[in-house]
Amino acid sequence: MSSLDSLIALFITILVLLGGYQIYLLPQKYQLRKYFNLNTVLDDLIPFRPRWVWVYCFLYYPFLVSVILTMTDLRHFSFVITSFILLLVLQVLLAFLIPVKTPDSWRNYDPDNSRSERFLSNLQVIDQGGNCFPSMHVSAVFLTLFHILANISDWLTPWTGVMFVAAFLISASTVFTKQHFVLDIPGGIVLAGFVFWLFQQVY
Repeated sequence: MSSLDSLIALFITILVLLGGYQIYLLPQKYQLRKYFNLNTVLDDLIPFRPRWVWVYCFLYYPFLVSVILTMTDLRHFSFVITSFILLLVLQVLLAFLIPVKTPDSWRNYDPDNSRSERFLSNLQVIDQGGNCFPSMHVSAVFLTLFHILANISDWLTPWTGVMFVAAFLISASTVFTKQHFVLDIPGGIVLAGFVFWLFQQVY
């Protein structure tokens, strides 16, 4: 894409991210069913590592935006951004149908212990849980990864290696910050795969 087209795509992406986050929080505001608990033995073994909140937030958004660098034109971008909007809609519908919330005990920490815990605590004031399954972080990251891999000709490059590592780190951050259950991760990957398959059918 031209520089102007990329700026337009970036502007639209930021608007979708800001507006989409408000839609993403709707299941927390309007709970329709009793919360499910997806806790497993593996969840109990994973320690709380609040420092991962920096990966959770500050690697996540640049990763999503990076897909613009692999776009061919604005038509391509319009189909890709539509796939993310569809992902958001499915996420919200699943959260209404299968509301999942992490235990309140996972948030019983002292926010004054460190900057990481203070930042995580502020984040959890906004994101109070209840729409954990599947993980939106994981589904959005893997949908981004699928698009990037489809848009480049050579997978065996340092660029793709960085993308895979970043996707893994962001997914790991969801459980180390105790924002998600382990099962939320494969759920997010499957949902991303389904949406990408739909994208391929129409583009």
